[in-house]
Amino acid sequence: MSVTDKLNGYGPLAGIKVVEMCTYVAAPATVRVLSEMGAEVMKIESFEGDTQRTQGPGFGCELTDTEDPTIDLNNTNKNWISLNLKSEEGLAIAKKMIADADVFMNNMRTSALKKLGLDYETLHAENPGLIWAQMRGYGEYGEFANAPGYDAVCWAARGGVAGTFPEKGTSPSIPPQAFGDYNTAIMMSAGILGALVNKLRTGKGDKVVVNLYHSAIWGGSIGLCAQQFGADYPKTRKDVPNPFNNTYKTADDKWIYICQPQHNRYYNDMMKIIGRDDLVDDPRYLTIENVKEHHLQPELIEILEDGFAKKDLDEWLGILAEWQVPSQKVFRFTDILKDEEAYVNDAIRKVKYDAFGEHAVPTTPIRYDSFGDPPMILSKPIGYHTAEYLQKYGYSADEIAALEEKGAVKCYHGEEVPDTIFVSQRQAEGVAPCNW
Repeated sequence: MSVTDKLNGYGPLAGIKVVEMCTYVAAPATVRVLSEMGAEVMKIESFEGDTQRTQGPGFGCELTDTEDPTIDLNNTNKNWISLNLKSEEGLAIAKKMIADADVFMNNMRTSALKKLGLDYETLHAENPGLIWAQMRGYGEYGEFANAPGYDAVCWAARGGVAGTFPEKGTSPSIPPQAFGDYNTAIMMSAGILGALVNKLRTGKGDKVVVNLYHSAIWGGSIGLCAQQFGADYPKTRKDVPNPFNNTYKTADDKWIYICQPQHNRYYNDMMKIIGRDDLVDDPRYLTIENVKEHHLQPELIEILEDGFAKKDLDEWLGILAEWQVPSQKVFRFTDILKDEEAYVNDAIRKVKYDAFGEHAVPTTPIRYDSFGDPPMILSKPIGYHTAEYLQKYGYSADEIAALEEKGAVKCYHGEEVPDTIFVSQRQAEGVAPCNW
């Protein structure tokens, strides 16, 4: 039984078919978003599989022949088909699946797509209702149009993330792997959903393109605007534009982040909070305009540092909550993995591996009241659903065996991998429904 059959028509995209030819993270994660909305996904891999299957050890993760926590991050609720696109028969099968789909999602190079006849112009002429979506490293024009790209170079490096995030005067930051990929995946899924709405209205397909570099620029909008008015990046926390939007160390050597954007409105409150009533209504610091004009941010930050250094983190969090100052402990991943807030809201879900035991897997963040927390079925080995889908497209068992013998398709012949549906914490506790 395919994953789609197992989910029994779940989700707002039930009945929508997506053919995916994607590797690594950003593009497959886009399709994961659609899969957790209920779309039927046919992920077409080469015989070697999605290159992400080789990446786990490099990220510090382990894998077996049937379980791969790294590839699960981008590939829930998918059906796995393996074709040799260099063979006439394998390419014909891929085109047959694409012709039957609503969306064709890829992150292949345009030159390779043209060689295979899978480029937008060719497929649009053959299938005018098809939504053709391509995830790119850079845009379609200019010097880097045909350059390979990963989020480390397109998003983190050229996109300014690595150069603007660190404390000023230190080395460039190294964001966690694929941080930009996952943010860009949400942007691409939004583009595809917009094209789907238009298709429902007009019957016409479209071309949807998103690139990692543009994604980083969009995320840096405020910084790029402020840079043009003299607010240079990267910054030091010793001299930020608004001292009430900054990090401070507490007495127990922990860090707290406060975000009080309206300096003028809350200045007196902040002075009272840190025990500096003597500075209430002080004309030097009372308005952000005067602070900026006379460059008093470093002075005010020192005052705040001295104040926050007098109490432990937990005490400060209580005090700031009473004063309704938005604040949080500065978390690391170790904190997030223990955070009940993440589990009760299904931002993280527990799954169980035979080889690795219980692990936490982040979920896609979109929720619909009508459908609730989405079901989650983990990835499968290469070619796991090839034979099943070929049968759906009219191939007999003998024809499938002949195609495999000829090297046009790859079918899985290993041990069965159960379609275990992992549910959210609230579903497991019986306080939220399972709508499938």
